Amino acid sequence: MSFTEELTPNYEYAGTSNWRDDWRATLPECVDAFEPCFILFRLNTITEWILITFADDRAPVKEKMLLAATRATFKSEFGPCYVEYEKHVTDRKDLSLESFENWLKTKSELGPMSEVERELHNAQQERAAVAHAGPQHMKGVAFPLDRNAEDAVRKLAQGSLALVQLSVDTLNEAIKLEATEEKLPASQLASKIPRDKPRYTFYRMNHSNDGRPQSSTFFIYSLPSSGSSIKERMLYSSCKSPFLETATKYLGIEIDKKMEVDSKDDLSEKALIEALYPVPQESPKMFARPALPRGAGANSFLMSHTMELRPFKITVMACSTPSAAS
Repeated sequence: MSFTEELTPNYEYAGTSNWRDDWRATLPECVDAFEPCFILFRLNTITEWILITFADDRAPVKEKMLLAATRATFKSEFGPCYVEYEKHVTDRKDLSLESFENWLKTKSELGPMSEVERELHNAQQERAAVAHAGPQHMKGVAFPLDRNAEDAVRKLAQGSLALVQLSVDTLNEAIKLEATEEKLPASQLASKIPRDKPRYTFYRMNHSNDGRPQSSTFFIYSLPSSGSSIKERMLYSSCKSPFLETATKYLGIEIDKKMEVDSKDDLSEKALIEALYPVPQESPKMFARPALPRGAGANSFLMSHTMELRPFKITVMACSTPSAAS
Protein backbone atom coordinates (compact mmCIF):
# COMPACT_ATOMS: atom_id res chain seq x y z
CA MET A 1 0.00 0.00 0.00
CA SER A 2 1.30 3.45 -0.84
CA PHE A 3 0.12 7.00 -0.16
CA THR A 4 0.20 10.10 -2.32
CA GLU A 5 0.08 13.74 -1.25
CA GLU A 6 -0.58 16.42 -3.86
CA LEU A 7 -2.33 19.69 -4.56
CA THR A 8 -5.62 19.17 -6.36
CA PRO A 9 -8.20 21.71 -7.65
CA ASN A 10 -11.36 21.58 -5.51
CA TYR A 11 -13.29 24.37 -7.22
CA GLU A 12 -13.10 26.49 -10.37
CA TYR A 13 -15.28 29.38 -11.53
CA ALA A 14 -15.14 31.12 -14.90
CA GLY A 15 -16.38 34.47 -13.61
CA THR A 16 -17.77 37.63 -15.20
CA SER A 17 -16.51 41.14 -15.86
CA ASN A 18 -17.38 42.24 -12.31
CA TRP A 19 -14.99 40.80 -9.73
CA ARG A 20 -17.13 41.90 -6.77
CA ASP A 21 -20.11 39.95 -8.08
CA ASP A 22 -17.83 36.96 -8.64
CA TRP A 23 -16.55 37.21 -5.07
CA ARG A 24 -20.08 37.25 -3.64
CA ALA A 25 -21.03 34.28 -5.82
CA THR A 26 -18.16 32.08 -4.70
CA LEU A 27 -16.61 33.12 -1.38
CA PRO A 28 -16.61 31.91 1.29
CA GLU A 29 -19.12 29.19 0.31
CA CYS A 30 -16.69 27.31 -1.96
CA VAL A 31 -14.23 26.77 0.90
CA ASP A 32 -14.37 23.90 3.40
CA ALA A 33 -13.69 25.28 6.90
CA PHE A 34 -11.66 22.23 7.91
CA GLU A 35 -9.55 21.86 4.75
CA PRO A 36 -6.55 24.21 4.35
CA CYS A 37 -6.21 25.45 0.77
CA PHE A 38 -4.82 28.05 -1.60
CA ILE A 39 -7.31 30.40 -3.26
CA LEU A 40 -6.37 32.15 -6.49
CA PHE A 41 -8.79 34.95 -7.32
CA ARG A 42 -8.42 37.14 -10.42
CA LEU A 43 -9.43 40.79 -10.40
CA ASN A 44 -10.10 42.76 -13.58
CA THR A 45 -7.07 41.75 -15.65
CA ILE A 46 -5.20 38.52 -16.26
CA THR A 47 -2.16 39.87 -14.42
CA GLU A 48 -3.98 40.88 -11.20
CA TRP A 49 -4.35 37.85 -8.95
CA ILE A 50 -4.91 37.50 -5.22
CA LEU A 51 -3.25 34.53 -3.51
CA ILE A 52 -5.09 33.61 -0.31
CA THR A 53 -3.73 30.99 2.05
CA PHE A 54 -6.66 29.64 4.07
CA ALA A 55 -6.05 27.47 7.15
CA ASP A 56 -8.73 27.46 9.83
CA ASP A 57 -7.53 27.19 13.43
CA ARG A 58 -9.57 23.99 13.82
CA ALA A 59 -8.05 22.26 10.78
CA PRO A 60 -5.64 19.34 11.35
CA VAL A 61 -2.17 20.53 12.37
CA LYS A 62 -0.39 18.33 9.84
CA GLU A 63 -2.42 19.69 6.92
CA LYS A 64 -1.75 23.29 7.98
CA MET A 65 1.97 22.56 8.11
CA LEU A 66 1.90 20.92 4.69
CA LEU A 67 0.12 23.95 3.24
CA ALA A 68 2.61 26.38 4.82
CA ALA A 69 5.53 24.36 3.48
CA THR A 70 4.06 24.35 -0.03
CA ARG A 71 3.18 28.06 -0.24
CA ALA A 72 6.49 29.39 -1.58
CA THR A 73 6.76 26.64 -4.20
CA PHE A 74 3.14 27.09 -5.26
CA LYS A 75 3.60 30.84 -5.72
CA SER A 76 6.84 30.30 -7.63
CA GLU A 77 5.23 27.78 -9.98
CA PHE A 78 2.23 30.01 -10.62
CA GLY A 79 4.38 33.09 -11.26
CA PRO A 80 5.09 35.76 -8.60
CA CYS A 81 4.72 38.55 -11.18
CA TYR A 82 0.99 37.76 -11.46
CA VAL A 83 0.30 37.90 -7.71
CA GLU A 84 -0.82 41.44 -6.89
CA TYR A 85 -1.90 40.72 -3.30
CA GLU A 86 -1.34 37.99 -0.73
CA LYS A 87 -3.49 37.32 2.30
CA HIS A 88 -3.47 34.73 5.10
CA VAL A 89 -6.90 33.83 6.50
CA THR A 90 -7.76 31.62 9.49
CA ASP A 91 -11.54 32.08 9.62
CA ARG A 92 -14.12 31.64 6.84
CA LYS A 93 -15.93 34.83 7.83
CA ASP A 94 -12.82 36.81 6.89
CA LEU A 95 -13.38 35.69 3.29
CA SER A 96 -16.47 37.88 2.94
CA LEU A 97 -16.34 40.69 0.39
CA GLU A 98 -16.71 43.30 3.14
CA SER A 99 -13.73 41.92 5.08
CA PHE A 100 -11.62 41.75 1.94
CA GLU A 101 -12.45 45.32 0.87
CA ASN A 102 -11.57 46.62 4.35
CA TRP A 103 -8.27 44.77 4.14
CA LEU A 104 -7.69 46.09 0.62
CA LYS A 105 -8.29 49.62 1.88
CA THR A 106 -5.54 49.25 4.49
CA LYS A 107 -3.20 47.96 1.78
CA SER A 108 -3.83 51.02 -0.38
CA GLU A 109 -3.25 53.33 2.60
CA LEU A 110 0.23 51.87 3.00
CA GLY A 111 1.21 53.38 -0.33
CA PRO A 112 3.45 51.81 -2.98
CA MET A 113 5.81 49.14 -1.66
CA SER A 114 8.76 47.32 -3.11
CA GLU A 115 8.70 43.52 -3.37
CA VAL A 116 10.86 43.23 -0.23
CA GLU A 117 8.62 45.63 1.72
CA ARG A 118 5.55 43.69 0.61
CA GLU A 119 7.06 40.40 1.77
CA LEU A 120 7.97 41.94 5.14
CA HIS A 121 4.47 43.32 5.57
CA ASN A 122 2.91 39.95 4.72
CA ALA A 123 5.22 38.22 7.20
CA GLN A 124 4.20 40.66 9.94
CA GLN A 125 0.54 39.97 9.24
CA GLU A 126 1.06 36.22 9.42
CA ARG A 127 2.98 36.51 12.71
CA ALA A 128 0.15 38.62 14.12
CA ALA A 129 -2.38 35.99 13.05
CA VAL A 130 -0.37 33.26 14.79
CA ALA A 131 -0.08 35.33 17.98
CA HIS A 132 -3.83 36.03 17.95
CA ALA A 133 -4.63 32.34 17.54
CA GLY A 134 -2.70 31.51 20.73
CA PRO A 135 -1.77 28.03 21.98
CA GLN A 136 -3.71 26.24 19.24
CA HIS A 137 -1.15 27.31 16.64
CA MET A 138 1.85 26.83 18.89
CA LYS A 139 0.80 23.26 19.70
CA GLY A 140 1.41 22.32 16.10
CA VAL A 141 5.02 23.50 16.30
CA ALA A 142 6.13 23.23 19.92
CA PHE A 143 5.36 19.59 20.69
CA PRO A 144 5.88 18.66 24.38
CA LEU A 145 8.66 16.30 25.47
CA ASP A 146 7.71 13.22 27.44
CA ARG A 147 9.29 12.77 30.89
CA ASN A 148 11.83 10.15 29.75
CA ALA A 149 13.04 12.44 26.95
CA GLU A 150 13.48 15.38 29.35
CA ASP A 151 15.42 13.28 31.86
CA ALA A 152 17.71 11.87 29.16
CA VAL A 153 18.54 15.29 27.71
CA ARG A 154 19.35 16.61 31.21
CA LYS A 155 21.64 13.64 31.84
CA LEU A 156 23.51 14.26 28.59
CA ALA A 157 23.87 17.93 29.53
CA GLN A 158 25.37 16.85 32.87
CA GLY A 159 27.79 14.45 31.18
CA SER A 160 26.14 11.17 32.25
CA LEU A 161 25.19 10.10 28.72
CA ALA A 162 27.00 10.19 25.38
CA LEU A 163 23.96 9.88 23.10
CA VAL A 164 20.27 10.72 23.31
CA GLN A 165 18.01 10.04 20.34
CA LEU A 166 14.45 11.31 20.04
CA SER A 167 11.56 11.00 17.62
CA VAL A 168 8.45 13.04 16.84
CA ASP A 169 5.34 11.04 17.67
CA THR A 170 3.05 12.22 14.87
CA LEU A 171 0.02 10.43 16.32
CA ASN A 172 0.19 11.86 19.85
CA GLU A 173 1.97 15.09 18.83
CA ALA A 174 4.84 14.70 21.29
CA ILE A 175 8.61 14.23 21.26
CA LYS A 176 9.63 10.93 22.82
CA LEU A 177 12.83 9.12 23.73
CA GLU A 178 14.08 6.44 21.32
CA ALA A 179 17.57 5.50 22.56
CA THR A 180 20.41 6.42 24.92
CA GLU A 181 24.07 5.42 25.19
CA GLU A 182 26.32 5.99 28.21
CA LYS A 183 29.48 5.60 26.13
CA LEU A 184 29.75 5.69 22.37
CA PRO A 185 32.91 6.16 20.30
CA ALA A 186 32.52 8.33 17.21
CA SER A 187 33.30 5.32 15.02
CA GLN A 188 29.95 3.78 16.07
CA LEU A 189 27.80 6.90 15.81
CA ALA A 190 26.67 6.30 12.20
CA SER A 191 25.31 2.86 13.13
CA LYS A 192 22.95 4.50 15.64
CA ILE A 193 21.33 6.82 13.08
CA PRO A 194 18.33 5.19 11.33
CA ARG A 195 18.53 5.16 7.53
CA ASP A 196 14.78 5.18 6.94
CA LYS A 197 13.34 7.50 9.62
CA PRO A 198 13.97 11.11 10.70
CA ARG A 199 15.47 11.57 14.15
CA TYR A 200 16.85 14.19 16.54
CA THR A 201 20.14 13.05 18.07
CA PHE A 202 22.33 14.67 20.73
CA TYR A 203 25.86 13.29 20.77
CA ARG A 204 28.62 14.25 23.22
CA MET A 205 32.08 13.52 21.83
CA ASN A 206 35.31 13.62 23.80
CA HIS A 207 38.24 14.78 21.69
CA SER A 208 41.33 16.97 21.79
CA ASN A 209 42.01 20.32 20.18
CA ASP A 210 45.59 21.60 20.05
CA GLY A 211 46.52 18.94 22.58
CA ARG A 212 43.81 19.95 25.05
CA PRO A 213 41.04 17.46 25.97
CA GLN A 214 37.57 18.75 25.18
CA SER A 215 33.97 17.58 25.13
CA SER A 216 31.67 18.89 22.40
CA THR A 217 27.93 18.38 22.01
CA PHE A 218 26.40 17.87 18.57
CA PHE A 219 22.76 18.14 17.60
CA ILE A 220 22.20 15.95 14.56
CA TYR A 221 18.96 16.24 12.61
CA SER A 222 18.89 13.18 10.36
CA LEU A 223 16.45 13.28 7.46
CA PRO A 224 16.73 10.28 5.10
CA SER A 225 16.05 11.00 1.43
CA SER A 226 13.44 8.22 1.35
CA GLY A 227 11.33 6.16 3.72
CA SER A 228 9.26 8.91 5.37
CA SER A 229 6.14 10.80 4.31
CA ILE A 230 6.01 14.49 3.43
CA LYS A 231 3.92 15.22 6.52
CA GLU A 232 6.37 13.42 8.80
CA ARG A 233 9.28 15.35 7.32
CA MET A 234 7.44 18.64 7.73
CA LEU A 235 6.61 17.88 11.35
CA TYR A 236 10.26 17.19 12.14
CA SER A 237 11.29 20.38 10.38
CA SER A 238 8.63 22.51 12.08
CA CYS A 239 9.24 21.11 15.57
CA LYS A 240 13.03 21.45 15.46
CA SER A 241 13.51 25.11 16.44
CA PRO A 242 11.01 25.16 19.35
CA PHE A 243 12.43 21.85 20.58
CA LEU A 244 16.00 23.18 20.55
CA GLU A 245 14.86 26.33 22.35
CA THR A 246 13.32 24.17 25.09
CA ALA A 247 16.43 21.98 25.34
CA THR A 248 18.86 24.89 25.63
CA LYS A 249 16.75 27.19 27.84
CA TYR A 250 15.18 24.71 30.24
CA LEU A 251 17.12 21.44 30.09
CA GLY A 252 20.62 22.89 30.43
CA ILE A 253 22.16 21.61 27.21
CA GLU A 254 24.77 23.62 25.31
CA ILE A 255 25.12 22.77 21.63
CA ASP A 256 28.52 23.25 20.00
CA LYS A 257 27.52 22.20 16.49
CA LYS A 258 24.23 21.61 14.68
CA MET A 259 24.20 19.25 11.71
CA GLU A 260 21.56 18.19 9.21
CA VAL A 261 22.39 14.89 7.52
CA ASP A 262 20.88 12.15 5.40
CA SER A 263 21.74 8.47 5.24
CA LYS A 264 24.66 9.10 2.85
CA ASP A 265 26.54 11.69 4.92
CA ASP A 266 29.77 10.88 6.70
CA LEU A 267 29.56 10.86 10.51
CA SER A 268 33.05 9.61 11.28
CA GLU A 269 35.18 11.24 13.98
CA LYS A 270 37.16 13.04 11.28
CA ALA A 271 33.95 14.45 9.75
CA LEU A 272 32.74 15.64 13.16
CA ILE A 273 36.07 17.33 13.91
CA GLU A 274 36.00 19.04 10.51
CA ALA A 275 32.46 20.24 11.22
CA LEU A 276 33.63 21.71 14.53
CA TYR A 277 36.78 23.28 13.13
CA PRO A 278 36.25 23.86 9.40
CA VAL A 279 39.31 24.51 7.27
CA PRO A 280 39.10 27.94 5.56
CA GLN A 281 38.30 27.57 1.88
CA GLU A 282 39.86 29.64 -0.88
CA SER A 283 37.43 31.98 -2.57
CA PRO A 284 36.40 30.48 -5.92
CA LYS A 285 37.20 32.39 -9.07
CA MET A 286 34.26 34.25 -10.48
CA PHE A 287 33.22 33.68 -14.05
CA ALA A 288 30.79 35.67 -16.11
CA ARG A 289 27.39 34.03 -16.31
CA PRO A 290 26.63 32.93 -19.87
CA ALA A 291 23.73 34.70 -21.50
CA LEU A 292 20.49 32.79 -21.95
CA PRO A 293 19.50 31.84 -25.49
CA ARG A 294 17.21 34.35 -27.09
CA GLY A 295 13.62 33.76 -26.11
CA ALA A 296 14.50 31.42 -23.24
CA GLY A 297 14.05 32.12 -19.55
CA ALA A 298 12.16 31.24 -16.40
CA ASN A 299 9.03 33.07 -17.51
CA SER A 300 8.55 30.73 -20.47
CA PHE A 301 7.36 27.98 -18.12
CA LEU A 302 5.48 30.30 -15.80
CA MET A 303 3.55 31.83 -18.68
CA SER A 304 2.43 28.45 -19.96
CA HIS A 305 1.52 27.36 -16.43
CA THR A 306 -0.48 30.51 -15.81
CA MET A 307 -2.26 30.26 -19.15
CA GLU A 308 -3.95 27.09 -17.85
CA LEU A 309 -5.57 29.12 -15.05
CA ARG A 310 -6.45 32.26 -17.02
CA PRO A 311 -9.87 31.06 -18.20
CA PHE A 312 -10.97 30.86 -14.55
CA LYS A 313 -11.74 33.76 -12.24
CA ILE A 314 -11.21 31.73 -9.08
CA THR A 315 -9.36 28.48 -8.44
CA VAL A 316 -9.19 26.69 -5.07
CA MET A 317 -6.23 24.33 -4.63
CA ALA A 318 -6.19 22.02 -1.61
CA CYS A 319 -3.72 19.51 -0.22
CA SER A 320 -5.54 16.28 -0.86
CA THR A 321 -5.68 13.79 1.98
CA PRO A 322 -3.53 10.70 1.41
CA SER A 323 -5.32 8.08 -0.62
CA ALA A 324 -4.49 4.40 -0.61
CA ALA A 325 -3.23 2.78 -3.77
CA SER A 326 -2.92 -0.95 -4.00
